[in-house]
Amino acid sequence: MRDDLTIYSVSEGDDAFSVRAENGTGFIIEKKLVNECPKVGDKVSLYLVNGSIIRGMSLNGVLLFYKSDLQLEQERQEWLTNYKKEKQEKFEENKYQMDSDYESLPPVFKQRIDRFRKHNPDFRVDYEAYELFCCKEAVKIADACKTTENIEEFKKGLTGLVPNLDKGHSGNTFDMACGLARLYIESPEFVTSAMGSLAPLVGSKEYGDL
Repeated sequence: MRDDLTIYSVSEGDDAFSVRAENGTGFIIEKKLVNECPKVGDKVSLYLVNGSIIRGMSLNGVLLFYKSDLQLEQERQEWLTNYKKEKQEKFEENKYQMDSDYESLPPVFKQRIDRFRKHNPDFRVDYEAYELFCCKEAVKIADACKTTENIEEFKKGLTGLVPNLDKGHSGNTFDMACGLARLYIESPEFVTSAMGSLAPLVGSKEYGDL
C-alpha cells in the first residue's frame, strides 16, 4: 500500500525531522537519509504494511529507504526481545513491593491473584502490577464507602469518601476498582472469579482469566 501525502509542517530534532502531512499523519525522517530539511509543500510517499507500519518512504520522488519482509521481521523480533527484557527488569525492581502488596490483600483478593498466576505463567511479569493496583484501590474504596450505594455516588464524583485514592488511575483501573469494591461488599466470594482488570483490553486468555 502506498500513501501519497503533502507536508504541511516540519520541526527539527537532533537526529530527525518530525513531519506532519495534510491528513494529520505524523512520522519522522532521519537526517542521515536526506541532504536538506524537508519543506512545507514537499511530496512524501509512504509504503505501508497493515496500514500503519512504514516499510519505505520517498521524498519528492526520491526513494529514501525500503525494508524487505525479512528486515521488518528482524526489527519486530529485536523490539520484542528488548521489550521482554525491559519488562523483566522492571518486575525485578518492583518484586519486593509487589509481594508486600499481595500479602496486604484480603484473602479473596489473594485468591484472585493466585488464579491468574496459575493460568498464565507470565502473569507476574506482564500484568500483576496492574492487577494489584486495581485490587488495592478496590479495598480502599470498599473500606471507605461501606455500601454499594456510596460507591455509586463516589464513582459519579458526588462524594469525596475515598480521600486516599491513588491519583494515577486510568478510566479502566478506576472502573475495575469500583466494580471489585462493589463485589467485595455485596458478594465477596465472586471477587476471586471476576474478570481480570486488563482482560477487556488484552483478552481473557492472554490475561489468565481462563
